[in-house]
Amino acid sequence: MADQHQTKKSRLAESSYNSPYSRAGAPTSHPNGDPYASLRTAALSSLEAMGYDPKTMVERGVLWAEDQDPFGHVMHSQFMHFLGTCFHRVMESYDEYLSEKEYDNMIHGKGVLPVIKKYELDIKRQVKYPDCLIAAYRQDQILPDRSNGTSSLFSLKQQAIVAEVKGYAAYIHASTGRPADIRTLGDGWQRLFEGLTQKAQDAQRRKETWDNEHGKTKGKSESSKM
Repeated sequence: MADQHQTKKSRLAESSYNSPYSRAGAPTSHPNGDPYASLRTAALSSLEAMGYDPKTMVERGVLWAEDQDPFGHVMHSQFMHFLGTCFHRVMESYDEYLSEKEYDNMIHGKGVLPVIKKYELDIKRQVKYPDCLIAAYRQDQILPDRSNGTSSLFSLKQQAIVAEVKGYAAYIHASTGRPADIRTLGDGWQRLFEGLTQKAQDAQRRKETWDNEHGKTKGKSESSKM
């Protein structure tokens, strides 16, 4: 007969993602157990296979008070907050290509910077507490004056994408508000353009493989370019 203490799920275990013992560097294993460990492994494997960038992913546990509406569902405004954190990490990844001065000018609005121009949020499933979400970004396309991508929220409990944003950021001159061709702005921006071009190509290959393996066909919204 199974030990009831081993099989019963505790409330603390269900929200274990809020504990520092679920992070690397904890001196001991999680005192409440971590039911999300295997779910996290599966989620990350799926997201990478779908073409999402592992370097810029963000994990965010759902909070009981701050994230839910009166009906016990995570609010759509929180979805955008979670995804915005991921997009900021995408911008932080630019320092792989830009010089320190180019990057600082971008962050402080003194040079050229990416500005969200258009996006569409598709809420695919409801999310309830407790749950843990991974926000992930996939580079879909890079043009001289804009960057197209898909940002998604993946639920560890549901093992599925629960919200998805498709859109693009325009590169503009902060002083004029006019579009910028980043290929003409210097060595760092040229490296960024080439690097994101490679990321988009790699992401597309992985996504196509995933779609073929899972019987997905390219829909009208997938094939259209913004």
